[in-house]
Amino acid sequence: MFVDYVQVKSAGDMFEAMKSRFLDNDIIIKAAAVADYKPKSYSDEKTKKKDGEMSIELDRTQDILKYLGQHKKQGQFLCGFSMETKDMLRNSRAKLEKKNLDMVAANNLKVEGAGFQGDTNVLTLITQDEEVSLPLMSKEDAALKILDKILLLTTKAEA
Repeated sequence: MFVDYVQVKSAGDMFEAMKSRFLDNDIIIKAAAVADYKPKSYSDEKTKKKDGEMSIELDRTQDILKYLGQHKKQGQFLCGFSMETKDMLRNSRAKLEKKNLDMVAANNLKVEGAGFQGDTNVLTLITQDEEVSLPLMSKEDAALKILDKILLLTTKAEA
């Protein structure tokens, strides 16, 4: 397996790194999203406490997964992740369509053992044709299940 490790500091850096490399790959798995928003302005100086409330204005970050889906080449396989707290299947299927994905690995943070905390996850693999619910398993085993499913789907597409 070949890995091209690219260190980035911001969502913009990650977008540029993905944009410049993704067409060279047959399979892309976007395992986690960067922040959806970033501060509108930055300061090198400490913001001093004042009386009253303070608000921070935010700007949207570039949607990397959507960009990849809009620009993917014929035969390229794109898998994204969906983390939800309600309506997981409906919201994840909408993401599959909206972002032109081939598969979404979806999880519901309200399900015990799923999500970012811990070493386990509970996923549902969603494609245009099916939804495959996986039981609670280690994140390593979940990664292998995702790779098995992608291999199965891409092998079928080539046949």
